[in-house]
Amino acid sequence: MSAIKVLLICPSGSDILAGMLRAGNCAVRTTNSFLEACGQLSSDGNPVVICERSLPDGDWKDLVGKTPRLIVTSHAADEALWAEVLNLGGYDVLAQPFDEQEVRRVVAMAGRVPEHPEHLLSSATL
Repeated sequence: MSAIKVLLICPSGSDILAGMLRAGNCAVRTTNSFLEACGQLSSDGNPVVICERSLPDGDWKDLVGKTPRLIVTSHAADEALWAEVLNLGGYDVLAQPFDEQEVRRVVAMAGRVPEHPEHLLSSATL
């Protein structure tokens, strides 16, 4: 089984989360800003993207539409944030502090989402 590619956008320190992901068969790259992440997204296909709710040069909403596998992290991971992330096209929310089993489960599931899920919409009947 090949490693799941993960882009971790975490300006406040990502050592703990990156360690959990690497132990769970993920190839992790880290960045500290939205601009850096955009450059890495364009050069690396569509990894699972995990980003903090707020970034120094943007926020998670700026990444909606750039990846079908966006996971938002927050200390205030409540139902309102979860609903907003899903309604705007994100994949899921992870609460901080992180639970290692939950992190691995969510990332593994996100890794199964097709890189280009548009084909799923073309066959839907309304």
